[in-house]
Amino acid sequence: MSASLREYLDGYAAGQFSREEMLAALASWPFEEEEFDPAHTFPVDQDNTASVLHAALLLDRISDDDYAEIFRRRNLRKKSH
Repeated sequence: MSASLREYLDGYAAGQFSREEMLAALASWPFEEEEFDPAHTFPVDQDNTASVLHAALLLDRISDDDYAEIFRRRNLRKKSH
């Protein structure tokens, strides 16, 4: 697995991973807490956050179904731990 969520999503968009591989990887991806500074009005380039995944949805790099399935699996993992 790549250390960068953006890089992984780029690889998926380029066809390096199957949909099932992508779903499994992102369902277990270790998202970081997002840094928030109200004095900083510009977006930060923080990687490995849920916002990066959400941006991939908005940019049509993943589908609505992919996004829903990733979070469905993440929730199942939380319940089983």
